[in-house]
Amino acid sequence: MKTIFELTKISTNSRARYPIRETDTDRLGLFSTVEKAKKQMLKDVKTCQKCEQERLKDITEDEEYRNDEKRFGHTIVLSYSITEHQLDVGLHGDDIQSVRTYTADGKPNDENLLDRQCKRHFKGRTPDQIRFQPGDIVEVINDWQAVLCVVWHTQPTVEDYERKRPYWLENHKKRCLEKGIEYKEEECFHWDYSDDCYLVYSLDGSHFHPESSEVFFPTKPVPKALQIKLKAKYEELLREEEEWRKLRTEN
Repeated sequence: MKTIFELTKISTNSRARYPIRETDTDRLGLFSTVEKAKKQMLKDVKTCQKCEQERLKDITEDEEYRNDEKRFGHTIVLSYSITEHQLDVGLHGDDIQSVRTYTADGKPNDENLLDRQCKRHFKGRTPDQIRFQPGDIVEVINDWQAVLCVVWHTQPTVEDYERKRPYWLENHKKRCLEKGIEYKEEECFHWDYSDDCYLVYSLDGSHFHPESSEVFFPTKPVPKALQIKLKAKYEELLREEEEWRKLRTEN
């Protein structure tokens, strides 16, 4: 199978504020190997760092430039991603074979090496591969926005997978017997790339399941007021869960 690696950069404007910031995505190139994509990414990191040094100098020395920046802001790089695409297939998401994300300074953030056609199964993460824990404040960064959230649940673990797998296999065997069809283990229910995700809540109370590769440490200091609100949301979720457990026990 032939694949190609797409390098993209996600940025926002300095005037955008937490908890939600709109983002822009720039395609920086297509490469034959992930190593070549990384090399180009590091070149872009250096270029952006040089531009930032020049910007700071201009702000100090040029009042007109300083006033313009107050009005229009400037571009801030949030992250990079390297997406592996399969060649000779339609661009409907099924072409994606892997996703690797990086911080603004080019350091690895996380990766999902499972294809979107679900040929490779997700078998859980080991504890050292889970970077955030329930209650942590994170920033979910994607092609259209960067959102501050609090983690409610982490990704399934290897232990979770090994505990559930026998149950899935047994149910699959029963269904095959009931329907009179041949039992094939590879057709049993399994986790795929979409299960390698966190469950997070944003300040408006909505929840979603971002892929692990989209979850970052906050890219700038989080105001104390927002920290308090996010922590309060987490405490609220804990109380609701405890109430639900009590009702379940009573019934």
